[in-house]
Amino acid sequence: MSQRNQVYLILLHIGLGILIAKLPFFSKFYAILIFFVGLFIVLKNKNRNNEILYVIAYVAGSEVLLRTTNGGFFYEYGKYLMLFFTFLGFLLSGLPKIKNPYWFFLFLLLPSIFISFHFLENDYRRKISFEILGPICLGLLSVYNYNKSLSLKEIKIILSSIGFPLVTTCFYLIINYTYNLDKVNMYGSNFYYSGNFAPNQIATVLGFGFFIYFLKVFQAKKYSIVFYFYLLLFCLIFYRGLLTFSRGGIVTGIIAIFCFILILHLSKVNTSRVKEYILIFILFLSVITIVDYQTKNSLSSRYTNITKFDFSEKKLKKGRYMLVSSDVNNFIENPVFGVGVGVGQEIRKANYNNNINTHSEVTRLVSEHGLLGLTCFFTLIIFPIINFKHNIGNIYLIPFFVFWFLSINHSATRIILPLFLYSLTVIKIYPNQEERN
Repeated sequence: MSQRNQVYLILLHIGLGILIAKLPFFSKFYAILIFFVGLFIVLKNKNRNNEILYVIAYVAGSEVLLRTTNGGFFYEYGKYLMLFFTFLGFLLSGLPKIKNPYWFFLFLLLPSIFISFHFLENDYRRKISFEILGPICLGLLSVYNYNKSLSLKEIKIILSSIGFPLVTTCFYLIINYTYNLDKVNMYGSNFYYSGNFAPNQIATVLGFGFFIYFLKVFQAKKYSIVFYFYLLLFCLIFYRGLLTFSRGGIVTGIIAIFCFILILHLSKVNTSRVKEYILIFILFLSVITIVDYQTKNSLSSRYTNITKFDFSEKKLKKGRYMLVSSDVNNFIENPVFGVGVGVGQEIRKANYNNNINTHSEVTRLVSEHGLLGLTCFFTLIIFPIINFKHNIGNIYLIPFFVFWFLSINHSATRIILPLFLYSLTVIKIYPNQEERN
């Protein structure tokens, strides 16, 4: 995909964001369009050029936008679209062999699902689905991508496919949720600037959005119009991400950028762009300063609270302290199979009078799946490391892995994007098409 075509597609998605902001019903049409256009693209070439991955990447990028605008026909519309295209990929490319380690991962999830039926009383199907659908998506995506060979060019197309709908998300927020000081609250995440939706999810996708356009700045010709265009998008997405006041996704995106720069320099690839680094760093600080000024220093107050830990008894009985404590206690009391999928929430409701879901997939796995969940977690950690040892030229593996790991510790498996990124850590990336083949 040429730079010119990418710019045209980005401009199209900017227009799409404005259109959805002005005509909200168009979001439903957009959700339908994603399915049928994606299906056409895949079937046209019968997935010969890994079109399945491009479509799933686009779905991952658009999932939160569809939730925010009520475009999806149900809450998990994005995950079911992803599952549909993954199974279509199996149909067109063949089912992976049983020795694929991620079949084992999926198998380990099963016992705790059966345990849940004995403990959940009302609406058990919805509760089980909410907790287990994410790990199932993670497992199936990893089954599909394990040891798959892709060229660097194909990875760049995948990143572009994720980035297009994230631009739409950004401009939808800019048009519909303009600056309003009355909506600023330094003590928590900001629902208004998140499109009256979950700030955690919006910040996560925008965090990866500014990571993508950071990469594109360095892929563009130095100081060209395209270079400055990508720089502008980087700043806009970062700006809107900061306004969510949700720290997890933004900090994760920043850490992913630093990981990429570090890997790039250790690999001695394209290391002579110090001026661009300085320019981006100045813009980075400028955006933070602007948002902090606009919010009367609320942004700095919000982020400086990250380093303040309160282990008082009152604090430990609420928020994320309570969630982690509850999950650890569940594991201690039920170490083998865990308490069962979805049962952790019921226990919190009974013990803490709190009905919220856990934010950490790691603690949820050990709480609800016990030692089997712990084995699942180690499976997820080990195989990307093995892949990196044999594919050390993969400059994307570490940033993707870090983004996934940090994301599942503040938003569990609520959204597809980190799960899809994880599945890309178990592929083989080669510099060119010929070497891939």
